[in-house]
Amino acid sequence: MAAAQAQNRGVADQAAVNARRAVYAEFARDARALADGVHQYVMAAGPDLDADTAAYGRVLDRARWSYDVVSIEGPRCVRDAAKLFIDQAVACRASESWHTSAVAAFNKLDALKSARAGDQFDAVMAVEREIERIRHATRILPPHWQARARAWARDASMDLRARWQEERGRSPNEAPAYERVAMLVALIRDDSALNASLSAAVQAGYLTAQEAAKITMYTVKWAEEDDIRDRVLRGLMPMHAALDTFVRKANRILHPEESEES
Repeated sequence: MAAAQAQNRGVADQAAVNARRAVYAEFARDARALADGVHQYVMAAGPDLDADTAAYGRVLDRARWSYDVVSIEGPRCVRDAAKLFIDQAVACRASESWHTSAVAAFNKLDALKSARAGDQFDAVMAVEREIERIRHATRILPPHWQARARAWARDASMDLRARWQEERGRSPNEAPAYERVAMLVALIRDDSALNASLSAAVQAGYLTAQEAAKITMYTVKWAEEDDIRDRVLRGLMPMHAALDTFVRKANRILHPEESEES
């Protein structure tokens, strides 16, 4: 009897493991589809925003349904990890979706460069040169001075040299030359060269006015970024990290002997 009972418990335990494996695998599949959907929506939105939103809604609903099954099957550590992923996916899309149109504008700018010759190429390269001027002026400053310069640029009436001297007095060894700070402030305050090149591209029909406005705003506001797409991708990292955490938690439940060995 004892042997039979032990055998029955073993069969039951294996059945429970198999059931959990199927549930976890289904959630992982649906979670990956949701992560891809968020990534696609933010980084490569199509021309039909309503269709992109509907596609995102479908993968979100599917992942939520899979989460409900995981929450029934348990245990708590896996359920919590699955819930964290859902929350992060929703939060990442909410926080990064407002960058979507800017990412699309920079994607279009890159696509236009493929002409390699002609008026279109010349117009796009003029925009690129002005963007690079602002980025270069930003990169030569320490990060905390970049933030100060952007803040000072918003106040046209401020005595820039006096503010620079004041900040230099607090940390003389870290202060960059005044000319470097002034160059970035001037470029941000008077972005007419960038706007002129973008206006030419708009008038020629290469960019829309909205795309030009997005490129200007992001170049000036986040000039220290080599690529706005890299910044947005970093915003999606918590979602991917949460999915990795779920997979690790599920693996520990399904393969406790590996956890003990490690």
